[in-house]
Amino acid sequence: MLSLPVTTLLVALARPIQTIRRVLEIIAWTSAYDVFLLIALWWATVLLAEPVLRYFLPVACIATFAFSSWSTRARSSPPLASESTIQTVVADLTAIETLIPVFPSIPATLTAPKVLIRASLIVYAPYLLLAHFVRVRVLIAIAGTALLAWRAPWAIALRNSLWRNAWFRWTIYRMMAVITGQPSLPLASPSAFSAASAAAPGPVKSLRFLFTIYENQRWWMGLDWTAALLPAERASWCSESQVAVAPPNAFVLPEDTALYLPGSSHVKRCAKWTWQEDEWRVIVRREGSTALSRIEKPLPSEKEENAVVKAALKMRDSGSHSAPVPPADEPECDKESASAESEELFTDEDGWVYGDNKWEKPSAKGGMGKYTRFRRWTRVAVVTETVEPVAEGEVETTPASPRHSESPVTEGKPSRDSSPLRQRLKQAVQKATI
Repeated sequence: MLSLPVTTLLVALARPIQTIRRVLEIIAWTSAYDVFLLIALWWATVLLAEPVLRYFLPVACIATFAFSSWSTRARSSPPLASESTIQTVVADLTAIETLIPVFPSIPATLTAPKVLIRASLIVYAPYLLLAHFVRVRVLIAIAGTALLAWRAPWAIALRNSLWRNAWFRWTIYRMMAVITGQPSLPLASPSAFSAASAAAPGPVKSLRFLFTIYENQRWWMGLDWTAALLPAERASWCSESQVAVAPPNAFVLPEDTALYLPGSSHVKRCAKWTWQEDEWRVIVRREGSTALSRIEKPLPSEKEENAVVKAALKMRDSGSHSAPVPPADEPECDKESASAESEELFTDEDGWVYGDNKWEKPSAKGGMGKYTRFRRWTRVAVVTETVEPVAEGEVETTPASPRHSESPVTEGKPSRDSSPLRQRLKQAVQKATI
């Protein structure tokens, strides 16, 4: 399950995220009827904005305030959130990422200050002449219409047809050369860029992600420091939000996923996770030092740890041990302590941060009054996303093959839906807590 702050944020932003997804779907021309309504609304907004603001601004403000008050009273009780609500929000976020178009990067020579100043001076006079005969609001409406219709099927076909014409390409090259003062170099069309991306798959983008796992221990009389914690407190291995996670020697990366893009492009976006670092490292910051360091340490042995934990649990259940502090100060699961465990905490040479019986008052030294401690294991992974063409005969509902890892993984229940999107949403929900 997701942590409470993440769940609350996703539920609160469910409606705005759904609205943004719907707007992007309309702009992507998934429904031509809605796009034409959006274009009409755009023209009405641009052409009628000035008279409405001039004569009806107070009325519009009062009407907006009244509508917001009425909608708030209509939703007196918040909607009941469920797991399907979270999955729907994650699906909307994934769809938004897919619907955002990828534009080719602008050459660095075209962004030089000298080139930009030259282009501004050349375009300024034609703009004044055009604005003298056509109102600026009409120009804004036409520009917005061109942007809204850019991804229309008929607009794509028109651009491809024009770009096949040598005279049209030569005219564009000459205009760019005159405006920018740069040599007339061939420019890649959007369709050619998409075709090249599909024909020659390559990395679209990569992201370095730092996985952090907290190792928590408690001091018991006669057993020293062990991973046996009280039932009401955090797990021995948890995330920063104190959600139980697998230990480093059993932690695995998310599975490789493939998301098939809608339309007739027949391409898919594949995400692949790989470890950039060979081993897990502990965050260490000694007192008097201003910089953090990540040092490789041997991972705790599972056999020794399990033996000590069993002994501690036996002592705790039989009541043969004495509490470190009076029973009135028995610790509880303090969710707010996670925010205090920041990167600025000082540690000892092994990365341990010591606290009292309630995981408070962190210090780099143990001793009297220090009954709890934690340290942070970190490891950097890289997720690379590539755009690849769909092979002939490939079924577009088959997800990418799962990752095989040497670490033991608990086998889960089979998914009800084996589509790539469902697999990607499930993976996002599972890994959002890390």
